[in-house]
Formats: sequence, structure tokens, C-alpha cells
Amino acid sequence: MLHLLGLEWKKIRYYRTFQVLVVLFIIALPGIMMIPKTFSSLPDEIISKDMFYMFPNGWKFFGYVGNWLAFFFLGFLAVISATTEYANKTLRQNIITGLSRRQFFSAKLSFIIAISLAATLYYTFVCLLFGFTHTETIYMSKVFQEADLIPRFFLMCLGYTSFGLLVGLLIRRTGIALFLYLSYVMIIELILRYPIHMRFFTNRSIHFYPMNAIEDLVPIDIPPFNQLADEFMDENNFSFFLTPTEAVITSSFYIGLFLLGSYLLLEKRDL
Repeated sequence: MLHLLGLEWKKIRYYRTFQVLVVLFIIALPGIMMIPKTFSSLPDEIISKDMFYMFPNGWKFFGYVGNWLAFFFLGFLAVISATTEYANKTLRQNIITGLSRRQFFSAKLSFIIAISLAATLYYTFVCLLFGFTHTETIYMSKVFQEADLIPRFFLMCLGYTSFGLLVGLLIRRTGIALFLYLSYVMIIELILRYPIHMRFFTNRSIHFYPMNAIEDLVPIDIPPFNQLADEFMDENNFSFFLTPTEAVITSSFYIGLFLLGSYLLLEKRDL
């Protein structure tokens, strides 16, 4: 597996788009979270600026920002890593020179696991750095109170990248594949869930669509949004999010489907 990951790294490390997306992710995660520091005063002056960074809130705030960044930057990386194989004809060349289709899939799988793990480690580092520098009294129980978000963050990254890999292998053309990836996550699934699905099924079941389940791994469970969501649920008996357990199980199921689809495309399709 390490050998295959090394081959993948050699192919992509000098690719300018890869470098740009990685650098933007690294800058954007702490950069976006620095925005509250620019506010002269927050709404009603009842929210401390430090609450965005201190333990245990930091895990949630950085996680939610990281959710959007992973969807965009890491998903794009996965799409591009697949489509460039066809554009540069490296897939065919790898097969000709002795790499099996299964090994090629394993290389792609190791790549998306590696970037998901790297993003998760970076998220953990940033949360700890800001948390230790903005929390007045440090208790280890408080530091790791929301640390279950770490494996969920990894699974969320893997969800976006596995879907991006599937779209890239399915479409092959970078521009069209990126457009479809964005369109499905931001438009198509919402149309399937609300105008169509809700007309025939229960409201609760709309949460079990793939991208919604992946997003609910690290939801916007932060004040004041979580209070509003709780109030809405109490009044209407309708929850905005899957529970963490539901999100993990549902996302894992879809990730398995995405990876199976990618493998079958590589095995059955003409190069």
C-alpha cells in the first residue's frame, strides 16, 4: 500500500492545482476562524470572541468550517486526481507497464485516505493550538470533551473524497466532473430531498441522503444555531440533523458504495 501511495504521490506532487488546493485548505481553516477577531463587538455583546476557539467549543466551530473546506478543496482534489489520469493517459500507461486495475484502485484509495488523514491531523492541531491559547483554565476533560469529532471529521473527509473519486472516474473530463460534483452536493440532492422526496415519504427520512449524512458528521452544532434547532424540534417534532451514530453508520454505508462503484468502473470499463 505504501508503494502504491508513493507512486500516486510522484504523479501529483508537482501538479500545480494540487499544490494550490492544499495550500488554500491549510490557510483557510484557521483564516476563516480568525474573522470573529475582526468584529468590534458581536451581536448583543453577549458572545465572547474567545468562545469560538476555547475548549470544547473549538472542536465544533473548526469542524463546521472544515466541513465546508473539505467538501470544496478535498473533494476537488479527489475529482482531479481521477480525471487527470485520463487526460494525461497515465491510467493506460500504468496498466501497460504492469500495474493491475486493482492495484491502481488501491493507489487511489490510499491517496484519498492519506489526504483525509492529513486534513484530520491538521484540524486536530489547529483546534489544540487555538484551544490552549484561548482557554483560561485548562482541564483535560474539557480539552477532549468533544474529541469524538476527530474520527467523525476523518470520516467526513473520506466521504467527500470517495464521492469525488467516483465522479471523476465516471465522467473523466475535469470541468464536467467538477461541475457535477458541485451540482449534486449543492443543488441536485436538495431537489431530490425536498420537492420530490418529502411529497411521498416522512420528513425524517430526508436526512439519510448521502451528502446530508456526510455533512451531519460535523454539523453546525454551535450556538446560537443549536438552540434554534432544538426549539424548532420541540415545536415541530422534526430534527434538522442525524444523530452522530446515525450519521456514522449512514455515511460509512455510502462511502462503501462510492468505493465499490469506483472499483467496478475501473474493473469493467474500457481504458
